[in-house]
Formats: sequence, structure tokens, C-alpha cells
Amino acid sequence: MTLRHDEALERSRTITLRSVQVELDLSSADNLDIPTFGSRSRLEIDCHEPGAGTFLDLKAESLHEVRVNGVLVEQPDWDGNRLRLSDLAEHNIVEVTATMRFSSDGEGLHRHHAAGDGTYLYAMSFLDAAPRWFCTVDQPDQKARHSFDVQAPDGWIVRGNDTDKPLASYLVTLVAGPWVEITRGRLGLLARRGLSDELHRDAEDLFEVTNACLAAYEDLIGIPYAFGDYLQVFAPDFNAGAMENPGCVVLREQFLHRGQATQAQRASRAGTIAHELAHQWFGDLVTMRWWDDLWLNESFAEYLGHRICTEHTQYPLWADFGLRRKTWGLAADKGPNTHPVAGNGAEDTTAALANFDGISYAKGAAVLRQLAAWMGDQAFFAGLRHHISTHAHGNASRADLVDAWRAQGVDGLDNWWDAWLTTSGPDRIQVLDGPLRLERVGTPKPRPHALHVEVRTPQGSLRDERRAVAHDDLTPLDLRHEPGDLVLPDADDTAWASIRPLVVGGADLTSVAAHRLPTTPRAALLGLLHDALRDARVAPGALQDQLLAMAAVEPDATLLAAALDLAHACATVWSPPDVRPARGARLADAALHLLEGAEPKGDHHLLAQRAVIASTTHTDVLHGLLAGETPRPLGPEERWRAIQSLVALGEDARLVDDELARDPSSSGQLHALTARASAPASSVKRAALDRVLHDAQASAYQVSAIAAGIFLPGQYALVQPLAVEWFAGISQTSRLRQGWGLTGTVRAGFPHGVADEHVLDAARRTLADPEVHPTVRRTLADGFDDLVRQSVSWKVCCAS
Repeated sequence: MTLRHDEALERSRTITLRSVQVELDLSSADNLDIPTFGSRSRLEIDCHEPGAGTFLDLKAESLHEVRVNGVLVEQPDWDGNRLRLSDLAEHNIVEVTATMRFSSDGEGLHRHHAAGDGTYLYAMSFLDAAPRWFCTVDQPDQKARHSFDVQAPDGWIVRGNDTDKPLASYLVTLVAGPWVEITRGRLGLLARRGLSDELHRDAEDLFEVTNACLAAYEDLIGIPYAFGDYLQVFAPDFNAGAMENPGCVVLREQFLHRGQATQAQRASRAGTIAHELAHQWFGDLVTMRWWDDLWLNESFAEYLGHRICTEHTQYPLWADFGLRRKTWGLAADKGPNTHPVAGNGAEDTTAALANFDGISYAKGAAVLRQLAAWMGDQAFFAGLRHHISTHAHGNASRADLVDAWRAQGVDGLDNWWDAWLTTSGPDRIQVLDGPLRLERVGTPKPRPHALHVEVRTPQGSLRDERRAVAHDDLTPLDLRHEPGDLVLPDADDTAWASIRPLVVGGADLTSVAAHRLPTTPRAALLGLLHDALRDARVAPGALQDQLLAMAAVEPDATLLAAALDLAHACATVWSPPDVRPARGARLADAALHLLEGAEPKGDHHLLAQRAVIASTTHTDVLHGLLAGETPRPLGPEERWRAIQSLVALGEDARLVDDELARDPSSSGQLHALTARASAPASSVKRAALDRVLHDAQASAYQVSAIAAGIFLPGQYALVQPLAVEWFAGISQTSRLRQGWGLTGTVRAGFPHGVADEHVLDAARRTLADPEVHPTVRRTLADGFDDLVRQSVSWKVCCAS
């Protein structure tokens, strides 16, 4: 049962949760034959209207006893989700004893077991999963002190929020198991034993980034970190990138890279560390009152994480933001589920979960970047310091934040706020020829776009530049230019808009890729080309040719990775099936050429390896890579990618057994599921699809791994009928899964690139069904938008 906003408001008018003491019996947690554990909660609750009633949140396997102020409740009013209480006193002690079930979907108290490595537990209480492991009042404006008494198997390490400060229930966590732990002062790192080598290898970098960012935030905000020790736990099976639990942040264990990692991968990890540290103030110390102010958490953590990481560590992140995060956010903002950054509704927790998307993260961060530039850093950060200090250990809303900026003398904020934060969809900004001018097309409320406009010659030299603010329909540009020049309206990649550059004289958009530009404009160019591909404004074949030409001479590994990824997309889902083999071969040849010329220990070599594995259809090349016929042996992740490619090309699936014997880790087990589902046989695909749609026993991670191997771009004829069946059956998975696990199952299995009319019609029928679960509908609608765009791209491809 989802919690509605009006119910949360009424409950907070009636009660205040003061403290929660929890006793957990995890002594049998390493016995997989026992699926449950004991949980006893003691809640201290004040009632503002003595004699009134309310409800607590409890999603237990069974309820054993409820006592209110020492009196046994003979027949508890509990429906499996809510425990209703009546006739409360002014001050109350409520004791609830229950049996809870370990989860396998990453929410509640999740249990992971790997043969030879042990059993590990972590608690994920977000968004409404806390009641799956203890009884509580589960809404963000009920912040209480939490304490835990845990019985665990001998030799286990048990850690959690190390604080006596009040926390919202969604931020409460606990981890338990035979972890490997490394500590340095108030900082700690934990991982399962199977990743001990990777943890020790990366510890220095992790501590260095964490220390630098923590010191920067304390200096910037002027309030010390408030939650005791700061642990970072790299957990298996984790749904999100990370979760900002105060003092005990949980991250997905894939951040401890098995084998080799590029500088960009390490930078992405550093950015996540900086993001979760920002949350210790924005979300944890000051918590939103309700989920419609989600942006107060995520937009600020996204913006500050990128900025602090760039300014205080060895990892500059703004290029990565433009290439990965902005493209994700722009797709969401152009899609069917677009919503405002602030005040996005969230009438209940199901709607709130759906808004954890590229708009709340990337668009919100880009808008804050513009806001900081508009009002100036001094006023921007003075307002944030005032906001955090005023509401520390409590809750706040966007109105409170606006008041904090107004207190710093910031004028005109209402109009800016209205235009940027309460409207949906991106503007389009394009350069018009003869004479040069910017055109803004978009929302009826004029948004001020602060832009750095450059004119570059075909050789890449700067001919002219200027700052411009585009908010009216047309903004004249007094810039020197000649035929063949590139006019790039967002050369520093700081805008939030669908950007349309101009090649003076009207050359095709793909020709802009040939301009030799500095790094930042080059990154901006790659981002706008991705946007153009999704809008079918560029033919995928022509774009791939230009991208491969760029890749051949690209010195920056982050940009090379983006160019190769986009070239792969051009060769697969954005091209019709009949031309995919030729375009895949072109990509494979280019990647092999890169591989031959790359320094063996450098990032370019690793990226080229990955591109070859993803695109080649020559099994001898893949076997050669597996056999070590290049100067750089494949790491475990690359080996599994090569195995999957071989199986997808029809090689004997016993290759999977051999690799699993080599790598029996939990990661290897999931890779094996993906590889087996990749086999080009109808019986294999149908068996895999049946598990995705109907297997209630498999964990969410197993289902997602299987789903990832079904709809492969090179197997179109085989999987097209299955895509129709997938749409017919996917809505039923809401009976088997919930929350992030449900969303992940739909996303992992979505048949991208299978975009003929039969499949589109099947998708329309499912979306028209009023019984489809809202979470499934939301994810399907976004995917369907991609399918429609891909089908249009196929027509552009054929026309070209």
C-alpha cells in the first residue's frame, strides 16, 4: 500500500516520532534454509491530540505482539502494511514484535550469498522499504533517533548509522557479514571477501577522494559533518549507484572494478563519492518534507558532486556530465514522462519513485549551475549556508530555500524560478544564418539561457566568440564568420537545451564532427550529436562515419569512449536490421585499428578492446583476445563480454561452463546467465523469456541478467516475435516484484532496437491497458518513446 501525501500530512498533524529502538535476531542469517529473521521495535511517539489514532508502517511476514504503553493489544489491526493504533496518550511507548523476511530484490534487509565467499546483509530503506525490516513511521518529515541491538553469527562485522542524531526512516541502514574492512581515522571501507584485493588496491584513491571532498564541503557549507564515522560499503546486488545513508553509505560493488578500469571509470566513482557526501548536508542533515521536493536532495548533490570533485580532486567531471548525465536528462525531459524540476507532484510514494530520473538529477544540476552563474557564487553559497544552518537536523521545503537566498539580497528570483524550475521540457536553441542570430523555441515563459557562443573555422581555430543571453525568440549575434565555419551556441557545455549549431553555408549536420575543436567544445559537440540522433535529424550511417573519423584521432579517453558508444548505437538500435551487419563490421575494423596503435597499458587500448568485443562477428578475433593475443590480457569483465559475444554468434555454450569454472564469483554467476540467454536458438530465448516473466523464485538481479541476453541487436529475426510476447506479458511481473526491482526488470529486458509495427502495436496495447501497474507503465512509456524514435531513424536511414 503506497503512502499518499495527504495521509502523511494528517499523520504528522497527529503524532511525532521521537525515537526507535530495534532488536534484530540475525543469528541464523547464514543458514539459507531459514528465510526470515526476528525484529522487535520500540517506538516513542508523542500524540498532539490525546485520544486520537494513527497508523505505523510494518511489512512483516507475521506479527506476534503489539503493546501500547505496556498494555497488550489483543487483536492488532494490521493489514500486512499498516498497523493501526487508537486512543493514544500524549506520550506513548509502542512495542512491536514481528518476523520479517530477508529480501532478494535489494530493498528491506537484502541477503546475498556466494559459494566460498559467505553471506552478506545490507538494509536498503529507501523509498518505502524500511518497514520491511522494522516497524516505523515511514515518511521523510518524521525524523527520529534510531538505535539497534543485533544478534549476528560469530565473526561477522555489523555496522550502521553511527549517530544519535534524528534521521528519516528512509536513511536508516545496517550491514552485516564477514566483510573486509579498512579504516583510516573516521573513514572506513567495507567489501565482501571476494573483492578484498580490489578493495586494498583502490583504498588509497578512495580515501584521498573522500577526504578531499569531505573537507571541501565542511569549508564550503561552514557546518562540520554531523554523523560520526563515515563508512562506505561496496555491497553486492545493489540497485542504485549508491545510497546516502548518514555515516554508512552503501555503493554498488561494481565500483571496485574487477580487472582494469579507465580513468573515466575511476572519475565516475569519485563523482559518486562526492555526490553521496553532498547528501550528508542536502538530504540527511536537512531533509525535504515530502517527495515533491526531491530536487532539494538530488539536484544539489548532482551539481555539488560534479563541482566539488572537479575543483578538489584529480578527477575533472564536467565533460562526463555533458556526455552522460545531460544526454540522460535531455531524453527524459523530451519524453512522455517529463515533469518540472521542482514541485513535481508526487501525490504518493509510487509517483515519487518514478521521479528519480534524469530530470531530478541532471536537469536540476544543470539549472543550478546556471543559477549559480546568474546570482554569483558569493550569494549562491551564502544562501545555502543560511538554509542548512537554519534547518539542520530538521526538514525544509523549496520555499525555505528561496527565503534563504532572499535573505542574502537576491532579487528577481521568482521569475527565474518560475521559468526554470516549475516548467517541463527543454527549449530548443538554434543558430540561424544570414545574419547570424539565436532562436529560442520552447516554453511560453522565457528562460534566460546564458550561453558562450563560438565561431570555429574548419581547422578548429577560434574565429570569434561572445557571451549571449537568449531568452527572447530571437537574439542577434554580431560575430565574424565565413562559409564552412561552425557556430556553436553552447561551446562551454553549460546550457540546458536542445542545441542546434550551424555550419555556415548549410552543410549537413554530420560535417560538424570533422571540425578540429578543443576538448570542451568537442564534448559539447558529441552531446548535441547524440541529441540529433534521437531526434532523427541526422542519418545514423553518416554520423557513424564521422564518429569513427573522430575516434581515430581522439586524444581524450572520456571523449573516445563517448564516440565509440555513439558509433555502436548508430550501428545497432538506431539502424534498421538489414544494415546493422555492415555498420557493425565498420565499427569493428575501426576498433581493431585503434587497438593495434594504442599504448598497451593506456585507456585507449582498453576502450578499443571493449569496442572490438561489442562489434566484431569474427569468432577467431574473440578467441584470440581470450587467448591473450594482444599485449594487454583481458580482465574478468572483458572476458565475460567476449564469452557472451561468442555464444551470441553461435559458439558452443560450454564456453560459459569453462569461464564459470575460472570465475565462480557472484559476478561471474550473473554474467553466465546473460551469456546463456544470448544463444541464437529459439528454445533458449523462449526459456529465458519465461523466466523473466514468470519466475518468482529468481532474484531481481538474476532476472535482469537473463533479460539482458535476450533482445540482442544482431538477432533481430529471432527475437522480433518474442518482443511482441514480452509486451503482452511484462505487466504481470508487478505481481512478482516491487520498487526498484520491478523497474530494473522492465528496463533490463526492454526490446530496444526491435521497432517494427508489430512490436509497436503490441506496446500500444499494453500501455492502453488500465490494469498495468504505474511503475511498469512509466518505464514502458519511456522505452516506447525510444522505440518510436528508433523507427523514425530507420526511415531516415533508408531515405539516406
